[in-house]
Amino acid sequence: MEYKLEQDKLAAVERDKERAEKIRREEELIKLRQAENSALEQELEKILPLVREANMIAAEFNRDIRFNSQLTSAMPDFGDIKAEKRIFEIKVDNREVGYFYVWNPDKFTDRVEMMRELFNEYVESAGEMPDFSN
Repeated sequence: MEYKLEQDKLAAVERDKERAEKIRREEELIKLRQAENSALEQELEKILPLVREANMIAAEFNRDIRFNSQLTSAMPDFGDIKAEKRIFEIKVDNREVGYFYVWNPDKFTDRVEMMRELFNEYVESAGEMPDFSN
């Protein structure tokens, strides 16, 4: 009888260790998600004003192009859903040619700079429309 009680105690201790380890892993996952969410919020704060600016420039040039930010999930190799990473991308819906493109934030930021330069040239030339052939 004493042997069985000792075995039960050991089993209970082992279950408690497993439970504590599981809780620790879940807490780590929560901390990682919180850090990822914070980084996404910061990136969104930088991207949204640029999206608005790009849409206003496109409208000023009478271009039928829309820019939208979107949150996508990048699944790592082997499909580990817990390691899924969420990223912002910019969808460029070019309705003039019937295509859409998906740009990463760096590429979009570079393109917004190019759009600003064209817009500044447009304003300085007293409304002479730039050449969009290329």
